[in-house]
Amino acid sequence: MFSRFCFIVVMFSILVWYGVAASQPTPAAKSYLDAIEFVKKGSYSEALPLLRSAVLDSANFKEAQYNLGFTYEKLNLPDSAKVAYNAVLALDSTFVKAHIDLGTLALRSQDYATAIMHLRRATELDTSSAEAFLSLGAALDQTNDLEGALTALGRAIELKPDDSVARYQLASTLSRKAASAKDYPEVIAAYKRALELGPSLPGASTAAFSVARLYLGMSQYDSALVYADEAVRMKPDLFQAYFVKGKALEALGKENDAVAAYKKAIEKKQNYGNAHYALGVIYQKKEQWQLALKEYKLAAKDSSFAQVPMAVKAAKTIEDYLKQTAAQGTQGK
Repeated sequence: MFSRFCFIVVMFSILVWYGVAASQPTPAAKSYLDAIEFVKKGSYSEALPLLRSAVLDSANFKEAQYNLGFTYEKLNLPDSAKVAYNAVLALDSTFVKAHIDLGTLALRSQDYATAIMHLRRATELDTSSAEAFLSLGAALDQTNDLEGALTALGRAIELKPDDSVARYQLASTLSRKAASAKDYPEVIAAYKRALELGPSLPGASTAAFSVARLYLGMSQYDSALVYADEAVRMKPDLFQAYFVKGKALEALGKENDAVAAYKKAIEKKQNYGNAHYALGVIYQKKEQWQLALKEYKLAAKDSSFAQVPMAVKAAKTIEDYLKQTAAQGTQGK
């Protein structure tokens, strides 16, 4: 799920109101200015009653309403935040930050229609908001409007070229749009740029794994190994990366190392059908029938494994073979 990484207090509005408050020190202005000091320090619980008081004292105080919503959001009270942000828009339908924050809240709750509505409006009102275009791109991606998402994300990056979050989202969208291996180099380049700009962000390990998977799809096995290792270095429990590593090693003829990688994947995720099936294939090639049979049966128990029928068939084939060889007086391995 997409997460917003940038929360911005409306400093210009604060300064404007501060100028008003200096000449007209109303109770609402005093509460608001005191609250903002707490907001700046991240002391949202202390800011909340002051912002509520400011709103009660002055119902048309849109900056107080906005920061009330912001504070509710920081306190993990999204429903209350939405009420406050909508109150801002009732006072001023052109308040861009309220549109952006309502859009990102809707995005988090997977209400994509609402998210797109508010974020489109935000980009219309402020064509220079990289944040709005980034969130719009993420929302459009979730509705499979990949072309629209790429357009929005491209604008976000044009406005803020070093935004690593936008770069990660762009790479992810490009990956979803890629139709075949011919599209992979562009996707790999996008992921690498994201990793270069944000190597410590939460999505970095997934990006490295994605690059490994794409290199695997291009039969560039050495590069696949490099990025699979990088992915597990970043996130040691990333079982999918161990699986990709195993596939690359197997393709390079390093079956013993591949077995170790598949076992590591299973260690990180029990009942991992893909890895069990891959082990079954290797053991079958080595004519280690009992081991192969065991792995195929384990693969068949993973209901999320797309090739369950193949695992069942492979296990049945080995069982039939073992029965046949036993009947002929041959001991299977």
